[in-house]
Formats: sequence, C-alpha cells, structure tokens
Amino acid sequence: MLERLAASIRARGARLLDLHADPQHHRSVFTTTGSGGELVAGMTALAVAAKSSLDLTERHGVHPRVGVLDVCPFVPHEEEMAAAIESARAAGAAIATEAGLPVYLYGAATERDAARELPYLRRGGLEGLIRAAREGLVPDFGPDVIDPRRGVVCVGARNVLIAFNIWLRASEDVARRIAAEIRTSGEGPPGVRALGVPMGDGISQVTMNLIDPAVTGIDRAFELVADAAATTGAEITATEIVGLVPERYLPDPSATAARLLMKPGRSLESVLEGLLTPPG
Repeated sequence: MLERLAASIRARGARLLDLHADPQHHRSVFTTTGSGGELVAGMTALAVAAKSSLDLTERHGVHPRVGVLDVCPFVPHEEEMAAAIESARAAGAAIATEAGLPVYLYGAATERDAARELPYLRRGGLEGLIRAAREGLVPDFGPDVIDPRRGVVCVGARNVLIAFNIWLRASEDVARRIAAEIRTSGEGPPGVRALGVPMGDGISQVTMNLIDPAVTGIDRAFELVADAAATTGAEITATEIVGLVPERYLPDPSATAARLLMKPGRSLESVLEGLLTPPG
C-alpha cells in the first residue's frame, strides 16, 4: 500500500525524501521535494491514489485526521513563501479537479480567513467538519458535500514545523495533562501544540507540533515534558522525530532528547545533498 502511494508521487516527477509510518497513529508522512509544478502534480497523484485505496471508516488510529490525504503542506526551502502559496493553491485546485475531493486551504495559503490554521479545521474531527460545512464553512475547492469514507484534503503553505513525540510509561490521562500544561494554549511557551495519546501496554505519548522551532525547539520541548512528567512520576522511555528537520533545528546530540531517539534524527540538508551527490 505505502509503496503504491509513494510510486504515485514519483511518477509525476517529485522526489520522495523520507517516509515515516506509525501503526499506532495509523498514519504515514511523506516528505517530498521538487519544483512547484512537480510537487503539485505529485500531490495530486497522491490524492487520487489515496482516494482509491483508503477508507476512513475502516481505519483507526490515535492521531486526529479529517481525510485519507489528511494534510498537504507546502514549505519553502531556500525560496520565498510566495512560491509555496502559489503551489499550495494550484495543488488545491488540481486535487479537487482530478481526485474529486473537497479541499480546504489553511495557513498562508488561505485567502478567506487569515487566522485559519490546521487545528481549527480538525476541531471536532471529521464529523465536526462535516457539520461545519453544512453550516457554511464550505471547502475552497471541490464538492461541498464531504464523503465520510474519504474526507477532505487540507492544503496549506507554512514555515518549518517539527513533529516531535515523547513516549512515557504513564496512563493516557497523565499524558493528556502534561500536553495541556506545555502547549501554548495552556501555560506553555510560544509555538507548541501538543496532545496526549495512548500507545498501548501502559505506554502513552505526548505528541507535539513545534510550529516556531526557532523559539521553542526540540531540546526545550523535551525539558518541558520532562519537568511536567517528574511531578507525576511518569518515566520518559523514548523520543521520536517525524520526518526531516533542517540542520539548525536538530537537537543537541549530547542532550537527553537526542540520546533517547528511537531512530537518529536526519537533517533535511543531508538528504538533499545525497540526492545531488553522484554514487561512487
């Protein structure tokens, strides 16, 4: 299944840099690169493949989602945000036309609501978004009626975001309390979104999106969780970086966050350099 989805991206000229799959989250993250046109074509092909292969009513996981191709962010690398916005809007229109899926724009890509971010669209899950669509929050592209089996595609343009997870030997309730304490909307520092989710066998996870890593990065986020966990008696067992991170945002290799990584973190630059370096 995953190889078929990856092949759909490559077939349109985009290059796959990384694939992260997680059975507990029941979610896969594809990191891709290419020209604006290649990425638009690749993401459109991925949407078509996902629609024909996946059914939300038959799949379950601990991570919130609103579509078979849940989120499709365009992130500029050595380019201006305007290029990402242009590509995101083009991809939204193409996905709606070729895949027949409703598309909501978010972040810098949206023209309707400057404050619309991904958590706003995901609030209440797919059922909540279906209700909101009936009450006037219509998609930017595609059909107004949302199929519960396929959902919608959230297409955005944004700056670097780091998905960072911390595994705890603790109950789901403890993980949720820690997440509520450290996220920006609670008492935490700027740029932290966090949820507490169960992982089974007495293990839970604080799963985070660090949306301003220059202000609150991986090492600081780890310290926040570690301090909160210490007050509950929860034990941190592992950490995880999802996807690729710009070199400047990787954790200090001598610090605990890096030493507990389930897999070594890879920088975006090192993977891109590997694409450009001929073998041998």
